[in-house]
Amino acid sequence: MNNLIEKYRRNELTSKELLELKEKLLLASDEEIGRQMLEQWRSEEIDVSSVDDKRINRLKNRIDAKRSRKRAVFRRLVRAAQIAVAVMFPVLLSFSIYFYRENSLILSEEISVSTGKAERASITLPDGTIVSLNAESILKYHPRNYNKIERKINFDGEGYFQIHGDVNIPFLLYTNGLQVKVLGTVFNLSVRKENPTAELALEEGKLSLFSIRNGQSAVLHKNQKAIINQMTGEITLISDENIQDVSAWRRGDMVFRNTELAQVIRTIEVNYNIAIDIECSDCLSDTFTGTLPVNDLNEVLEVIERSYHLKALLNGKKITLMPEPDFRNQEPRLLRSQL
Repeated sequence: MNNLIEKYRRNELTSKELLELKEKLLLASDEEIGRQMLEQWRSEEIDVSSVDDKRINRLKNRIDAKRSRKRAVFRRLVRAAQIAVAVMFPVLLSFSIYFYRENSLILSEEISVSTGKAERASITLPDGTIVSLNAESILKYHPRNYNKIERKINFDGEGYFQIHGDVNIPFLLYTNGLQVKVLGTVFNLSVRKENPTAELALEEGKLSLFSIRNGQSAVLHKNQKAIINQMTGEITLISDENIQDVSAWRRGDMVFRNTELAQVIRTIEVNYNIAIDIECSDCLSDTFTGTLPVNDLNEVLEVIERSYHLKALLNGKKITLMPEPDFRNQEPRLLRSQL
């Protein structure tokens, strides 16, 4: 191809040779064409006899001057960069050490998520597990170790757990004398220290329970509920076709089936952040079956009043429930908007 290019420059190509050169140029890469042009330029003898020596010298001096200025600018830039690095390096090093220490501190500390009375929250753990927290609940875990060999959390209160499935990294939940081990499942757990029993309702999947207090273990399957005696650690399993009623609080309801009134009152107190005093000791052991809203205290009180022939007297955030005959000389119940 070099010969064809040379003939092209001298305007000596035939029509056939011109077509041949075009085909070769189309097939050649840019690197190959550039290399051939450079070789030809280096090997070619340029006739400078017609050019004045003074003009050549002026041109050379101009080129040398531009190259000198560029070298000077480059040296100044290099020097400025060196100074900047010398100044900024200690600052960057300090920031790097600071952020490293802060990040290490965060990872080493325990993360805690909690809700107060009448509060609810949802948290997504690092593995994708979603936990909805009911009122007065707390969840704790260490981010440094979580999702490495195991996924371990500590919990107290009531929560709805949607565990991300991972056969290689089990999910371990520790609470008041109880260990829950799961791989991937959905369940509701209510375990409060002030209640005599804890309750775990399994909606999907499979999990195992272990009572630290007495060494008893149990395996739960779908639509099963475990009742745990928090004093003795005894686990009782029952089947429940209405298992999703337990987590109805997530939908805005409190569902009770043959539940003692004392437990119903405690649930109302937690959900509405109020204190309830019942001046009817015989009523506390009665059972209640029904659905109460989590956002309408007036309706809740009306249902309790009608079900047990009681009247409610509201004073700030304290409610007194008393039998109807004892209520005649008391002030009428206030509206919820007056709380």
